[in-house]
Amino acid sequence: MVNAIGTETEKESRLRWWKDAKFGMFVHWGVYSLLGRGEWVMYASKIPVSEYEKLASEFNPVEFDAKEWVDVARRAGMKYIVITAKHHDGFAMYRSKADPFNIVDASPFGRDPMKELADACREAGIRLCFYYSHVIDWHHPHALHDTYNNLWDYELEKKAFYSYWNNKAKGQIRELLSEYGPVGLLWFDTSGGLSRKESEAIVAMIRELQPDCLINSRVSHWPGFGDYQSKGDNEIPMYGEETRPWETPMTLNQSWGYSTRDQVWKTADALVRKMVHIVSKGGNLLLNVGPTELGVIPEKSVERLEEVGAWLGRNGEAIYGTGESPFPYELEWGAVTVKPGVVYLHVYNGNWPNGELVLNGLKNNVRKAYALADPERRPLDVRQEYRAETDHHTMAVRVPEHAPDDYVSVIALEIEGEPDVDRTLVPQASGSLKADLALADIAEGSGTNTARWSFKAVEPGLFDVVLVSFKKSGAVWEREYDHEVSVEAAGRSVACVPKEDRVVEDSISCQHPYQEIHSVIGRIAIEAPGTHTLVLRSRQAKPKPAGPEIWQAAAVKLRSVKLVRV
Repeated sequence: MVNAIGTETEKESRLRWWKDAKFGMFVHWGVYSLLGRGEWVMYASKIPVSEYEKLASEFNPVEFDAKEWVDVARRAGMKYIVITAKHHDGFAMYRSKADPFNIVDASPFGRDPMKELADACREAGIRLCFYYSHVIDWHHPHALHDTYNNLWDYELEKKAFYSYWNNKAKGQIRELLSEYGPVGLLWFDTSGGLSRKESEAIVAMIRELQPDCLINSRVSHWPGFGDYQSKGDNEIPMYGEETRPWETPMTLNQSWGYSTRDQVWKTADALVRKMVHIVSKGGNLLLNVGPTELGVIPEKSVERLEEVGAWLGRNGEAIYGTGESPFPYELEWGAVTVKPGVVYLHVYNGNWPNGELVLNGLKNNVRKAYALADPERRPLDVRQEYRAETDHHTMAVRVPEHAPDDYVSVIALEIEGEPDVDRTLVPQASGSLKADLALADIAEGSGTNTARWSFKAVEPGLFDVVLVSFKKSGAVWEREYDHEVSVEAAGRSVACVPKEDRVVEDSISCQHPYQEIHSVIGRIAIEAPGTHTLVLRSRQAKPKPAGPEIWQAAAVKLRSVKLVRV
């Protein structure tokens, strides 16, 4: 296992460039682009192999320009590109000797776009990485997944996985690592059913061919594989949910492969806020584009990426090479990233404060504060206080009347020493508090689970108790919350069967196909300052699964408890 997965030191060395990069381009492009209905169209429409192969003979992306694609990524501020060398349809987007079903041998295009991208990336200083569907392959008669198989052409009982695995999958992975120069990472997908032995074998082969090539967690469904965790599609974790490096693969709209019907584009404002939010929690954002059948990145995608890139051009020092927020909770007004001696406060413009920006819990002395958007970096007034009776630190920065930048405005704090913060859950500027389930001590019971947190009350007050849940499209709320949920804080209790009281339309963490739902459980009074216990009892208070959580499969997920000052 040491040879297959590597030591922690080796892993950290391989990961350094990726952790500093923060932002990459995902590209879903293949024969399926001809149909304009996404990359799962073959499976969704049960297109026979004989018919799908005819699409390859029509696939001629004559407008593909590798240098233009790489330039789009560069202008967006992206540091690496991950492209579908082979998706689930089995069609290789490069010249493969292991299978003639590829863009050079089976299409009139006759060129190898992966080779052209490798050359363009090398010239631009961007790392080229490959997505490879190693288990699902609807074109091959012997590919075998635990769920998503081609059963309209082939019989499940006649599949011999070893034939596909040894003759195609391993051969193509070897080709990708042998013929295109240094590969930044291999991005695997949907490993359901792959044995531990084969998982170890494929990792060992990669390490032998390119020791520095990163491997994502989806290489195997067995725990511990991969250099970093790929979250579920479009999934942003709660604070503290991941214990190893992670990324969020996200789409610019709601599709991965090109779709003529999907025009639900994320705004530049939403993209910048989500990127900041992800980076502040220690993650990378892998943002997807779906080029057309002619090889063109859609105009709306380019427009959005350029807007994000312009923001990064002004604020990149607060993103690239930064560390995650030292605060163990999400902040009401934005997010935090850090570098040695500097704390960056990313303030979402919609939450721009009137007069002062307040941050509780920072213990360091602030030497200077300024807005990154200010080319002269003129100092802003800072006020710091400490209340010994509650062991509470407060810092307030006098900010300009209007947000100085687009989307997210960054205030830099130059501090003495390394960031030192109160790791207790403390109230924010509004007096409210949020406790993520990932940070709770959870005890499982026969019918009800119990989650516990410790929190600090600075002042007495009246609070609404609010549950934050993510609900999947089409889920029946009453089926998931068919029981009473109770919350206890500072010795006072409230309970009810949660309702869908409010849908958050512009959630920072929740994305399609989920919606963020707030449910008011009741109202409690906290009568005295001090350290108290917060207790939640619900069947939805579930601990994190031991294995890699690849998709948000649950219909409803309980994410947090909030105490909202009335």
